[in-house]
Amino acid sequence: MNCATRTRVAICVPVRDERECLPALLDAFSRQHRPRADLVVCLLFDGCDDGGHAYVQARKAELGYRLVSARIERLATARAGRARRAAMALGAKTLARDRQPGDIELLLSTDADSVPAADWVDASIRALEQADVVAGYIERPDAPPMDMHRRVERYWERLRCLQRTVDPLDYDPAPSHPSQGGASLGFRADVYAALGGFDDIATHEDVRLVTAARAAGYRVRHDRGVRVATSSRVHGRAVDGLADTLRARQSCRDMPAVQNPDTALARYRLCAQTRAAFDGIADAATARALAEHSNRSVDELRAIAGECASAESFVMRLVPDPENSEELALDSAEQRLAQLETAYGCPTA
Repeated sequence: MNCATRTRVAICVPVRDERECLPALLDAFSRQHRPRADLVVCLLFDGCDDGGHAYVQARKAELGYRLVSARIERLATARAGRARRAAMALGAKTLARDRQPGDIELLLSTDADSVPAADWVDASIRALEQADVVAGYIERPDAPPMDMHRRVERYWERLRCLQRTVDPLDYDPAPSHPSQGGASLGFRADVYAALGGFDDIATHEDVRLVTAARAAGYRVRHDRGVRVATSSRVHGRAVDGLADTLRARQSCRDMPAVQNPDTALARYRLCAQTRAAFDGIADAATARALAEHSNRSVDELRAIAGECASAESFVMRLVPDPENSEELALDSAEQRLAQLETAYGCPTA
């Protein structure tokens, strides 16, 4: 980004009865390294009745950064997508009020029970210099020492590192990470608008939008340097969200089953071959080689390539995520993955 331009950032946070979390959240924004003039915090209160809005208003003058808030009507059952969509709309509207020609506008999303690192805004800006969307790394520092879900998360992080080593992307380099949670997402404002925003759904609005961005040809970076600490609470606001997953994991005494790393590796290799073929699909030999592995005709492959905005969207069309992949017990999968990491020289995550 040109240093002569003005980079303006709106941090967009949906809040639903989380008064106890707000002091840490507001203080975290005070610690951001970014100049306050270029930063606005936008809190969207989802029908809160716990005094959170009054608390924010009482502290507003002392915060040292610009803060705006709005409320939406409370529904009996929370819909995370509805609240996050409204928070982002508030951020976009706020940035538009004093827009100047040449401004770069970014929309960042986090949650009320999360605490961004002091360089979260700056790290997000740096990431969005290389990509259109950034998914930050979400930590759970309050997780118990023997937290099985953290062990599963760690396995998926290592598997993603293998993926990006075998099938590299220049804008999403290894070690990368697999998280796409709304506790740390960043968008170029024009990209967010082009995607149509978060869907008004109960949960998984974050994963759905990031997947849509990749399919549309936008560059999505999973950046471990963009860090947010979030809660390990087991009673959350979103239906089927992280809290429900953690609670279910705690009640299970069996070793979790995860994707077989050898099955994953075979898919990563196919993704790499498909990605490499995208730019050369007009070449007869390249098209024939891909046709042999994809069970599609050369003409069909070329037609699909013509519909795709990027190599990533081409890969998503031809190598979709498996619905029922081969699984192994976590301890066995970890041992096999360690062998593959050594063989492929994966960087330390």
